[in-house]
Order: sequence, then structure tokens, then C-alpha cells
Amino acid sequence: MKIMLKLIVILSVIAAVVFAAGCAEEPENAENETPAGSEQVSSVTPETSGIDETVTEANATQGDQTIETGQIITEAENGKSIRIKNGENFILQLRENPSTGYSWELNVSEGLDILSDGYTQDQAPEGQVGVPGTHSWTIEAVSLGSQQVNGIYKRPWENMTGTEENFTLTVEVI
Repeated sequence: MKIMLKLIVILSVIAAVVFAAGCAEEPENAENETPAGSEQVSSVTPETSGIDETVTEANATQGDQTIETGQIITEAENGKSIRIKNGENFILQLRENPSTGYSWELNVSEGLDILSDGYTQDQAPEGQVGVPGTHSWTIEAVSLGSQQVNGIYKRPWENMTGTEENFTLTVEVI
């Protein structure tokens, strides 16, 4: 009986050590977190209505809007055209609420590269879950000519119905 008691104690100690080691392990980066040492895109204020500071009429040319590198493009530019120099980038920020299952599926033409892709949830009021946020992509122009950014806001597992929200942007790379 004493041998059995000693065996149980030893097994309990081993289990406690293994459990404690697992709890002390460094957590792996989540899929939407930026690894240490990487360039991070700063988050934005969730309110985007009324913001017209990303592109102004002063730099518009024949319906296209010329933007400077690093400028923020939002839902307000849906269906519009912008101009950007080859090798420069812009930040596309679209509102989404993945807690409902909906997220943006973004496609860019071959002349554009997505440098980073991340989601920032809005501050959640205490006790509230399912808070929306902002999905941000840093996109670089890599080829001259007319390029396209197309996004669809849907649940990935559902079939297309034609009623989904869409985002389109024509990017003239000069």
C-alpha cells in the first residue's frame, strides 16, 4: 500500500511539473498579430464618416485623385480612382465585424502587392462582446498602369447571393 501511495505522489508531482511548464510557455503569435520587430500599421479612430482628409480636391486630376505614399483610403473612396507613384503604398481601411462571421475578402491585380494585413477591434465596453473593428491592408504599387482593388464583405462559408457589400478602387500607377 505504501508503494502505491508513493507512486501516486510521484505521478502527481510529475503531472504538476508538466502542467506548470505548459502554463509558463510563451504564447504563439495569433494569425492577425504583428511579429516582434515588424513594421506595424497604426490603428485609426473607428469613426470614418465625414473624414475627407485622406484625399482632397486640391490634388484631384480629371476625376482621379493623386495620393501621397502612406495615405489612408476608406469606404468613402469606394468606386473611385486614385493615382499613386510606382513603388509607393497606401493603406486601405475597411470596417468589419468578424464576430458575426462577416469579413472582407480582398483581391488586388498583379500590379499591386499587399504588404501587410491586420485587424484591430474597437474598444469593447465592459461586458460587451462582438464589437466591430477596422481591417487594414498596406498595399504597394509594383507595376505601371491601371490596377484594381476589389473586396467583398461576406461570410466565407456562404454562397454568393449578389446582395453582398462590395468595395472597388481603381489605382492608376504612374
